[in-house]
Amino acid sequence: MKLTRNVLNLMFELSNIEGESNSGYLCGEGSVLRNNLLELFKITTNPESHGIIIDIMSEAGYPWFGDLIEMGDCYIRDAAALSESNESGFMPMNEDDFLELIPANGHFH
Repeated sequence: MKLTRNVLNLMFELSNIEGESNSGYLCGEGSVLRNNLLELFKITTNPESHGIIIDIMSEAGYPWFGDLIEMGDCYIRDAAALSESNESGFMPMNEDDFLELIPANGHFH
């Protein structure tokens, strides 16, 4: 996951919206952070947070994430199942499992 200045600004904005209760999901690097954002997308009910997470994923190099959302939340449930929590918090899914979430006609770079 690419952490650009824009991604960091969006993360701060998301942190302000979600508050302390979900701030743990904004920790981590690379695949851990990506998995945490997928989990946060799944559990939050705030539509503004959903939009910011889609923006973060797009800016960080996963522009097809928004397309997955439009296709249905089954992909998010699958992603959450692949990254089930372990005793220490979060278990990152590996890159191969994550790429399995891309639809056959999905675009990525």
